[in-house]
Amino acid sequence: MNCLKICLMMKKVCCFLFLLVLPGLCAAQVLNLSEFELSNGLSVVIGENHKAPIAKVMLVYKVGAADEVAGKSGLAHLLEHLMFRGTTNVSGERFNTLMLENGVDFNAFTSRDITAYHALTDISRLELVLALEADRMANLKIDDEAFSAEQKIVYQERQQRVENNSKARFSEDVNKIFWQNTPYEHPVSGVLKEINALSKEDTKRFYDTYYTPSNAVLVIVGDVTVKEIKPLVEKYFGGIQKKRTPERKMFFSIEDGSNIFISKEMNDVEKTMVSVSYAIPSVVKNKKAAYAFYVFSSYFGESGANYLKKYLVDEQKVVAATSSVQILSRGSGEFEISVLPNGNDDFKITIDMIDEALNNAIEAFDEKALENEKKKILSWFVYIKDNVADEAYFIGQLKALGMNEEDIEHYVKNIENVSIKDVKDLLPYLLKTKKMTSVLLPKEDK
Repeated sequence: MNCLKICLMMKKVCCFLFLLVLPGLCAAQVLNLSEFELSNGLSVVIGENHKAPIAKVMLVYKVGAADEVAGKSGLAHLLEHLMFRGTTNVSGERFNTLMLENGVDFNAFTSRDITAYHALTDISRLELVLALEADRMANLKIDDEAFSAEQKIVYQERQQRVENNSKARFSEDVNKIFWQNTPYEHPVSGVLKEINALSKEDTKRFYDTYYTPSNAVLVIVGDVTVKEIKPLVEKYFGGIQKKRTPERKMFFSIEDGSNIFISKEMNDVEKTMVSVSYAIPSVVKNKKAAYAFYVFSSYFGESGANYLKKYLVDEQKVVAATSSVQILSRGSGEFEISVLPNGNDDFKITIDMIDEALNNAIEAFDEKALENEKKKILSWFVYIKDNVADEAYFIGQLKALGMNEEDIEHYVKNIENVSIKDVKDLLPYLLKTKKMTSVLLPKEDK
């Protein structure tokens, strides 16, 4: 089972530029959520969406690569693969066969903070999906053959996607230095030596520790009601025994004021690439600053006619320039600016241009820009009601970070509450937080 690469849904702002914000959006209940908890600790969120007879089921475990112990990188990802290889009740590939025979679109992904299993199904097959998910939460069977096969697959994925890709290897080096001494410093995919050293007992121990109702969030979005769903959830998940999980390494900060520079020449790199990253608060640490960064990043380098394109591409003639922001995380978030210069000339000039663009953009940010970006971002909440998959992912991500129903509904309100001052305050913050500049260069012939 190939791991599905998921980009944060909230980075899709550029896709929604043609949507209009509905009047009264911020005052109304946007997602129509209901929430309950089973006696064994399973948190359940239901989002009613009756536009089509389908449902998206997302079971999110509050465990990811950040929870792995030293020397066991890749363990969360490997276990994700093994979850498709059978239980004591549904052997071997029977899980996959049942899902496919019933027209269910299913997959999974692992990130630093979570591991999620998701399925898009016709309402008539919803009970089957819930039964199969509950079964593998409680009864996973890891035999020698399945473990060996999936370990090889994870190893090969790592080799193909990272080891044989110069840009990916460099990006990983940058990530490790930026997040050093935090739970985010090692890659989700693991490293080859450690993947090879993982044992069946390691995965079984990880499963027994973290795959428990009290450490999971079940999200169901679609043509359902709480009255219909609650008995089914009780039926299939209610009897699963609750287990204690260790305290997570939560809410760490790397906003330490350090300034790091790294550069590297590589043979198969054709053009210079320059990136600047800043440590910023996540929504669980500082909502006010996090949402301000989110609005500013949309204006600066994510939306169609952004500031970076106008200043660096159109005026300074670089090839490409973008920004991205990560605020949905347990630990510090990240604000990143990436630029592809036009030619391989002195990269220091490009770095100076990035700094100048950032300073000028914050200074020039005004009420008109603020309102435009809010409209672009908030329009996503109109779009999300037409896409049960995106809605389920969004809810599951926030819920797994510790937010409740009210927090999730207030996501819209928090965007709406961002002020000009909030954005202007980002500049002094950026001057004192952790900053990392990385440059990847073509290797010159000697």
